[in-house]
Amino acid sequence: MLGGIPVTAVAAAVGAFVLIAGLVYAVTQADNPTETSVEKAQDAQLDDDPNIPGTYIPPHPGADGQAGTRDDRSHMPAGTSIPICTQAQLDAKNYSNPLCYHSNPPTSGPHSETPAQFRNLQNPARKEDVLHSMEHGGVFIWYNTSDQAAIDLIKSVVDDNVDRRRFVGSTVYTEMEPETIAITSWTRLDKFPVSELTKERLQRFINENHKRFNPEGF
Repeated sequence: MLGGIPVTAVAAAVGAFVLIAGLVYAVTQADNPTETSVEKAQDAQLDDDPNIPGTYIPPHPGADGQAGTRDDRSHMPAGTSIPICTQAQLDAKNYSNPLCYHSNPPTSGPHSETPAQFRNLQNPARKEDVLHSMEHGGVFIWYNTSDQAAIDLIKSVVDDNVDRRRFVGSTVYTEMEPETIAITSWTRLDKFPVSELTKERLQRFINENHKRFNPEGF
């Protein structure tokens, strides 16, 4: 007995409290990325280390033109289309008025509220959807080619990584040059002719960039 209360009852009450507290903590963490994950993501998107696979593309400044503000990764209404910047916009570094993506395919910036699925997509995905998937730490392979051997290789790499529970996908993408492959993660782009495609090139990019930028802690 403990103050007239059976010890077993006290233990049960304490156990229930600990369980509830644990559940509340877990839900809170799921809905609110840890400060550490946000800080790591910020470091990742500013890391221009040339040893990381892919060309570094600085983060898009968003609609307000100011890098580092909340709108840099804002979600746009479903169906919103954001064009690739013209050469004049790129030369002027004007990516915000009007809003445009400063790489092709895009590697950061405002995007669709609906992410693309991580798999080999049968129908061409909207680039705005793919960018949302990259915000979740994913890697995407984009291809504009009729070379079936190249397409089969890409799909094999994606399947292998999806089987390992990695966030990797592929899509046909006709907005870039013909007979071209691109592989992207947030702020990283490796784009090359089909003739330069190898399994090792794709896998190295995936190994180094998968979830390197992962602000929401997926």
